[in-house]
Amino acid sequence: MAKSGFDLGADDYDISEVLEGSHQIRVPDYQREYSWGKDQWSELWDDVYALTRERDNHFLGSMVVIENKENSPKTLELVDGQQRLTTISLFLCAIRDRFETDAEYVEIADLVDEFLQIQSRTTGERHQKLRLNKFHNDDFNRILTGNVDLVSNSELKNAYEYYQSKLDGLSTEKVQEIYDALINSVYLVQIDCGSEVSAFRLFESLNDKGLDLGAVDLVKNRLFMAANENSDIDEDRVKHLWEEIMTVVRPELNQNYRFFSHYLMSISRPGTRDNVSKNKLYDYVDELLDEGLEKEGLTVEEMLEDMLEKSHVYVDLINCEVSENFQPSKLRELNSKLESTQIKNDRIRTLLLKIVIDYDDADDVLEALNILEVLNTRDKIVGRGSNTGRDRFWSRVCSLMDERQEPNEYLRRMAEKRSPNDTIIKERVVSREFKNNNFTKYILDRIEEDHYMRTGGQEKTVSDRSTVDIEHIAPQRVWTADKYSGWQKYLNCSEEEFDEFKKRIGNLTLLQNRLNQTASDNPFEQKCNIYRNNTDFLMTQAIPEEFEEWRIEQIKNRSEKMADIICEVWSMDNV
Repeated sequence: MAKSGFDLGADDYDISEVLEGSHQIRVPDYQREYSWGKDQWSELWDDVYALTRERDNHFLGSMVVIENKENSPKTLELVDGQQRLTTISLFLCAIRDRFETDAEYVEIADLVDEFLQIQSRTTGERHQKLRLNKFHNDDFNRILTGNVDLVSNSELKNAYEYYQSKLDGLSTEKVQEIYDALINSVYLVQIDCGSEVSAFRLFESLNDKGLDLGAVDLVKNRLFMAANENSDIDEDRVKHLWEEIMTVVRPELNQNYRFFSHYLMSISRPGTRDNVSKNKLYDYVDELLDEGLEKEGLTVEEMLEDMLEKSHVYVDLINCEVSENFQPSKLRELNSKLESTQIKNDRIRTLLLKIVIDYDDADDVLEALNILEVLNTRDKIVGRGSNTGRDRFWSRVCSLMDERQEPNEYLRRMAEKRSPNDTIIKERVVSREFKNNNFTKYILDRIEEDHYMRTGGQEKTVSDRSTVDIEHIAPQRVWTADKYSGWQKYLNCSEEEFDEFKKRIGNLTLLQNRLNQTASDNPFEQKCNIYRNNTDFLMTQAIPEEFEEWRIEQIKNRSEKMADIICEVWSMDNV
C-alpha cells in the first residue's frame, strides 16, 4: 500500500474486489450527474471484449473515496470515479438480465446481483452497493432491481440498453466469458483519503496534472476545501447551499458553468470588469476565497446565499417567466421582450440578471430590454464580436452601471456607441444568408408586426413561431428536386447564381405551416394566389402587389427594401 503526504492509501483492485464487502459506495448529492455517453460505453465494451481473446487485464483508472464508519451501512463517499463505477454497474445489470433468460444460468444471475446489492449484517436489510445522488438514484435503482421499463428517459437507461444490445446475439457462454473478464480482469486503483481535505487536495492535484476536470466540479471542490480547513466557515451550510443551487440550475442548463460565470460577472460586490469564462472560473473563485470576499466584508455563506437567491431568477430568465415584484399588467410584455432579447445570445444573461434584480419598476426593465434588443439584433445581423469579447463587454457594463445614477441612459449611450450603423446593417442584410431558424423567424415576425401591420392599419399579432414556416418564394431545391424543374426554366439563371441568392432575406416571407406545404413547388403565379387570398400576413400579401415576376433581380430589390425596414424597426429612436 502506498502512502503520501496527502494522508492517502492506494491499492489496485479488480472489479469483484471493489464491489465485494459490506460498505456502500455513495455519490454525494453535490456531485455532477452521470454524463458518460456512447464513446465511453463503446471504449469500455471494446476493452472488456478484448480480454476474452488475448489480453490478461485492463486498468480502467482510479476512484477516490472517503470512509465514513458512522453511517449504517458503513459507506465510502465517492469523490471521483462515479462515471466508471456507474457504467460498470449498468453493464453488470445487462449481463444479469441476459443470464436470467437462460435457465442454466439463473444462479449466475443471482451472483451478479450480489455485486449490485449488499445486506446489512445487523438488520438483514438489502441496500444498493452503489448509490447515486438524489437526482438520479431513483432511475438507477429501478435498473438495479430489474425495472428498467419504469425509466422513461435517462442516460442511465441508454447505457444499460447499449450493453444489452451488445449482448444480444451472443451465446450465453460468450456472455459468461465477458462477465468473468469484467469482474476479474478489469482493475481500478482505489485511493482512500483519510479526510475530506485530503480528497479536495488530491482533486486539485489531479487537475494540475492536466486531467479534464469540469470547471464547476473544481469550484465546488475549492469551496468545500475552504470550508473544511476554516473553522469560521459553516461546512454543512456551504454543502447544503451548493446542493440547493445545483438543484435549481442543473435541470435547466446543459453547461452549468454559465450560471456561475454570469452570476460572478453581474454582482457588484465583489465586482469584476473582466470576463469570467469557463477556463477562468476556478481561478477567479480561488482569488475570492483567498482574499476577495474578505476585502468586501463578505463570508462564503453570504455569497452562496445570494447565489442561491439569484439562481432562481436566472432560471426564470432562461424560461422567460420572470415575476419578481413587478406590476402584473406588465409581466407578459416583459417576458416576451426577454425572449427576443436573448435570441442567439445567452451571454447577455449577465446583464439581464443584474437588471431584473436591481430595477424596481417594470417600465424601467422594459426600456432596458428594448435598448438591449436593438443592440443584440444589430450585432447578430452583422455577426460581430468574439464570445470572449462579448463576455468582457457585458461584465464591464454591469460594473459601470453601478456608477451611474441613470443606468438606462448609460445603456442607451453604450448601445448607440457599440451598435453597427445603418450603412453597415444594410450592406450586411442584402449580402448575408438567413438560415431557417428562430432568429430569422424573429426578424420576419418583427418586420410584419412593426412595419406591415402599422402601415396596414391592422392590430393583430403574429402566430406562435411553432405554427409558422419560413417560406422561400423561389424554392431552395430548384436544382436538386425534379418537381421544381419548371422553376429552373423560369428563373433563367445558373445554379451557382441561384445558390448565392436563395437564402437572402428578399426571398423569404412567412406562411402558416399548411400553406407553406401547399405553396412549396407551385409556379410563382400560383404562389401569388395563395399569398393574396389565403394568408393574413401582410408582408406576404404585399409580394404579388409589388412584383409581377420573381427572379434574381427581384430578390435583390426586395432584400434592399427589407434592409431599410430592419434599420427602421431596430432603431434606437424607437426606444
